[in-house]
Amino acid sequence: MVIRKFASVTLLMGILFFALLIRIQGTENIPHEQFTSNDAFFYYWQAQLITKHGHLPERDMHRWLPLGRDLGQTLNLYGYILAYAHKFIILLFPKISLYHVTFYAPVLWFCIGLAVLSIFLVRTFGFLFASIVGVFLATLPSTIGRSAAGFGDRDAWCWLLGVLAIMTYLASLQPQHQGRCLLWTIVSGFTVFLGGLSWEGFGIFLIIILCVEIWRFLTSETERGLGFYAVWVCTFVPALYLVSPTYRSGQFFATHLFAKISLHL
Repeated sequence: MVIRKFASVTLLMGILFFALLIRIQGTENIPHEQFTSNDAFFYYWQAQLITKHGHLPERDMHRWLPLGRDLGQTLNLYGYILAYAHKFIILLFPKISLYHVTFYAPVLWFCIGLAVLSIFLVRTFGFLFASIVGVFLATLPSTIGRSAAGFGDRDAWCWLLGVLAIMTYLASLQPQHQGRCLLWTIVSGFTVFLGGLSWEGFGIFLIIILCVEIWRFLTSETERGLGFYAVWVCTFVPALYLVSPTYRSGQFFATHLFAKISLHL
């Protein structure tokens, strides 16, 4: 039994290492201070401003001249994540620059998300199924392109938050002590809150949770777990409304953001 568990852990670690190795190939061909996506330069620049001033300005005067872009109507969490991740890393590795953090961050976010997903699948469906899914995601061309070193965009970060939100919510549905169910529910809701501050389309991940709840409602005679679902919704809907002006007075593409989130009520 111990040997089998050791072999399973070793193979899963091998899949993660393989995913990491694929995503750092060819980095020597990317010039210094350059990225392979356009948006990466935007988040790198935002992280630089946050590192220098501690926060972003109210208006971005490099866009939408002459009035500038109102940053209160955008979701800017990823720039803060990069800036503060760099501040933490340089405590241990002073030579690591903010550019290096932005450059390699997508690889880290993807591998963490893949590890979380693999652990959940092993515990729920078994090692064989988890291995198949892990290899598939590690080698899927569309995931490689958006989580490779140098890409620098927030796609892999949103993928990580989406995986965490769904896996922790599904963990809360497992038969266990109510206190633990409540803890997993709150963790899932808080992760959705972070996702809502990171990307306008993060609600797409919540469709999976809604489908699960609709299925449970249709296949059970009693509305079990409705209280936990209410706690989950209340964890992120009021918080997003209070914290981010985007969800209170969205403009242009952000106008209907709160409508998407409040749908869960």
